[in-house]
Amino acid sequence: MKSLFAVALVTLCYSSCCAFHVPLDTSSSLSSRKKSPSHQNVMQRNEFMNGILIGSLASIIVPSKSTAVVTDETNSFAVQDSAYILPPEQTLPTDSINSAVTTLNTNTQTPTDEVKIIIPMSKVQQSPLGIQVADIEFRTNRRVYVKSILPSSIGAQYNIQPNYIFVKINNQSAERTDAKGVMQMIAQVKQSNAQNLELTFRNDSFSKDLQNLSNKGEVTTQVAPKGDTTQRNLDGSVKFGYEETSQDDQNITIQQLVAPKMCRRGATIDDLLEISYVGKILETGAVFDGSAVKIDGNGIPGRGNDVSIFFVLGKQPFGQFPPGWDVGLNGMCVGERRRVIIPPVLAYGAQGVPRRNIPPNATLVYDITLVSLNGLATPQ
Repeated sequence: MKSLFAVALVTLCYSSCCAFHVPLDTSSSLSSRKKSPSHQNVMQRNEFMNGILIGSLASIIVPSKSTAVVTDETNSFAVQDSAYILPPEQTLPTDSINSAVTTLNTNTQTPTDEVKIIIPMSKVQQSPLGIQVADIEFRTNRRVYVKSILPSSIGAQYNIQPNYIFVKINNQSAERTDAKGVMQMIAQVKQSNAQNLELTFRNDSFSKDLQNLSNKGEVTTQVAPKGDTTQRNLDGSVKFGYEETSQDDQNITIQQLVAPKMCRRGATIDDLLEISYVGKILETGAVFDGSAVKIDGNGIPGRGNDVSIFFVLGKQPFGQFPPGWDVGLNGMCVGERRRVIIPPVLAYGAQGVPRRNIPPNATLVYDITLVSLNGLATPQ
């Protein structure tokens, strides 16, 4: 498109120069100069070229539609009875979309990797918990985790594990504070009239469950908590060029739609994956991308009617696919089909992708089939 536009501009400049170039005539005035037949032919040819140019530019610059319609054509491209064919029951019905939207918007989607430990206050008052906590921070997100546990302590007796991440303390969020703040929250509970100390942690079961999703069917984890996401200076002021922002709880959910017939090895980082997929906007159900889509009824140039794509898990170029793929496809087996519901923080964020009709802060739904793993399409 750019090269065609450049050619058009060059043609315009050339035609304009020819049209307005008049040989110098010192013998008579311009008004009285007679037009020779050759000069008339030049003028006619220039007018003809300018007409073609204007029509060409109009076809390049003026779109036929303001918004392209993207449709999933996997079944029409694929050979009958092939593994690429999408089962009819795997479509995303409207009621399912609305139900999922309600679930996410009301923040009732409970992560499956959270564990709640209740310790009677009488035990806590007698001796300390015996846990050492520390915090880790990445950009605007902070986490407080259990660094170590004293043997025979209350924490050890109630099976608190190292690397557990604090989520709540007596139903109060602990995900936007630091290690000192967590210890202060525990101290306040001990001084209150509460009968128990209730500690909610996030463990490492999410990654383990992804390796064998057939046993769970669905797993959810929170990748970022609700709260302020503003880029701030050390004194709390907003950094130059930024504005105050916030976000809801950012949960990623992976559902197994079709179980693999056999699986002894799932996908891991650095594996070459061949997948067939279709992507939709959760809030509207509109198709915005897929391995076999048509735009306004036309195929995408360069794809050659392929119904799958290849990429390396964990090593995809930034911006080519949503980072949520690296999370949701981990442990996936050949022949397995998953639905990955990706929050904005692991998708395309507050900017969205206007050219692909992805609005800001959109939650994306991908139905993905693993066709082959490292070039092998047989179960492994």
